[in-house]
Amino acid sequence: MQNLLSQKQPKREHSEIPREIHNLLIVEDDRGFLDTLTVEFEERGYRVFGAGSAADLKRFKTESFRFAILDLRVGQDNGLSILEQVKSQSPECRIVLLTGYGSIATAVQAVKLGASNYLTKPVPIELLEKSLWMDLIEENTSALPDARTSLARHEREYIEYVLNQCDGNISKAADWLGVYRQSLQRKLRKYPPKK
Repeated sequence: MQNLLSQKQPKREHSEIPREIHNLLIVEDDRGFLDTLTVEFEERGYRVFGAGSAADLKRFKTESFRFAILDLRVGQDNGLSILEQVKSQSPECRIVLLTGYGSIATAVQAVKLGASNYLTKPVPIELLEKSLWMDLIEENTSALPDARTSLARHEREYIEYVLNQCDGNISKAADWLGVYRQSLQRKLRKYPPKK
């Protein structure tokens, strides 16, 4: 959806971004947002391959990608496992992981698996394109804690860490945390704390 991108600004040519055609993979389960990103990047000269799930990637198994934009949660699929899949298919691919909420544990895991950048939605299209070409992790502090971080934020980050350790298996994570599966699912559906 257009509102997931920050207010659309006039397009500016970036001298540091070469204007030759590059293959760009976008994996996003929100169809409207996927369509918006596809149009934006095609207008900027990229050859875009869109997928709404990990299963959709099979259509592109013969393609090589220079760049990829992956959502952290793609339906029932985990963006980190998709990241590994893309890296094995295109080892030189620069991957940007997008998420609706930043988590230090997930950001660290994404970088260890080969992500070039980890950005929190909404993100301006210019910053998203820049992040394909340059390492911005130091500049993007949205995934880093503020000077004061609330207990609720720490709780959410720990839940994300445990969920990653359990490969996204909610039942296993609930056992690890000592809570009922339904309680954990309820916590995960809630929006993350602001601080």
